[in-house]
Amino acid sequence: MKWFLKALVVVALTALVFGGGGYATYLYFMETEIKLAKDKGGPVPLTPELQDPTLVEYQKCLQIDAVGDPLATRRAYLEFIDAYPDSSKFEEARNRLGTLQVALLLSPRATPEKDVYVVKSGDSLTKVSHRLKTSQELLVEINRIEGVNLRVGQRLYSVPAQFSAVIDRPSSKVIVLKAGEFFAQYPIVATQGSAKIGAQKKGAPTPLAAKVHDKPAWNAGVRLNFGEKGFHAASHWIVLQPPNHTLYAVPADPAENAPKPTSGYGLAADAVRELSALLQKNDTVTIR
Repeated sequence: MKWFLKALVVVALTALVFGGGGYATYLYFMETEIKLAKDKGGPVPLTPELQDPTLVEYQKCLQIDAVGDPLATRRAYLEFIDAYPDSSKFEEARNRLGTLQVALLLSPRATPEKDVYVVKSGDSLTKVSHRLKTSQELLVEINRIEGVNLRVGQRLYSVPAQFSAVIDRPSSKVIVLKAGEFFAQYPIVATQGSAKIGAQKKGAPTPLAAKVHDKPAWNAGVRLNFGEKGFHAASHWIVLQPPNHTLYAVPADPAENAPKPTSGYGLAADAVRELSALLQKNDTVTIR
């Protein structure tokens, strides 16, 4: 155990300070220590490769991430997750990938999956969203539009709204899927009423198919709907049907008097705001 803890400290320090070169030095150091241990007849320390051979591949992902190319970083994490589903770094890689994919999507910058639309005379947010098979809220979020009015000649980035979600109670996460593939995940940080998370005592429950019923926001106890002033910065809910599974925002400041549903799952305020942009009314949410 002492050797393993020592190994972890050295890995962290060398990766942070020297990057790939430091990691190679660390491997040389471990080979020397192993040889000495064998010569003395003592216990042989395990290198990270023997503990988890995928750590070297994950280190490569982190090095690509450090360069600052988001598209290359996304590709690296996707390949790692696809190749190493049993890695000890699998969930960490999914967290990093999800954060990156949401940031790329909800920003007014070009990416391979985004289309560009130029606003024409007579266009409205409603008409454009229908034409592009997306949602008004997603268009507003991606393009950082103030209000709901468009300008002729305005360039809009868009993606089809093909999102669904899974409330995974055993792992205490809400997982977002895009066209059926992993997109992002958010930790559930609180529950209300009859909503439960964590391992089930009587085995895995039968998955429940729900749909997005409503997406209100609240400010000082007053309900706000999309398009109304203050909606973006308010406290968001995603109400599901059947009821008792509402996703609601938990404020960062416990002193803030944010509204809570009768029953539901609490996530960070930014997480619910992002989910509200991704999920449309009647989108599927599986509860398992």
